[in-house]
Amino acid sequence: MRVQDVMIVIVTIGCSAALATSQGGTTPTRGAIERGRAVYEQNCATCHGKRGKGDAPGASTMKPPPTDLTMLTRRHGAFPAERVEATLRGTDQTKAHTPGMMAWKALFLADANGNETTADAHVKDVIAFIASLQAK
Repeated sequence: MRVQDVMIVIVTIGCSAALATSQGGTTPTRGAIERGRAVYEQNCATCHGKRGKGDAPGASTMKPPPTDLTMLTRRHGAFPAERVEATLRGTDQTKAHTPGMMAWKALFLADANGNETTADAHVKDVIAFIASLQAK
């Protein structure tokens, strides 16, 4: 094996490990990403846009404008899964979130007919989808 091949393997393993760490120790499955996409498109795309860039129609009139979700990893150095989860659950006390960014966990809970396990799964799936949107 050439040195270049070894380096590619090392970088690939490192990137996979970094993604797994940012996702709470597991790499999101394709199924989780697709389920997350469906929930995102139903609930989040209205403001953040279908591709997560914060460019939905009318976003430019929002104060502050919706976050470009594709840049989270670049801004934080790694995908901030815990912070995204806290935002979705309404437990993130960061001043950057406006009243318009409601606690989506309550909506997920209502959509799941009060089933906490199902609501938690929706939150995790949306996080997996947002992680998949990150700029390379």
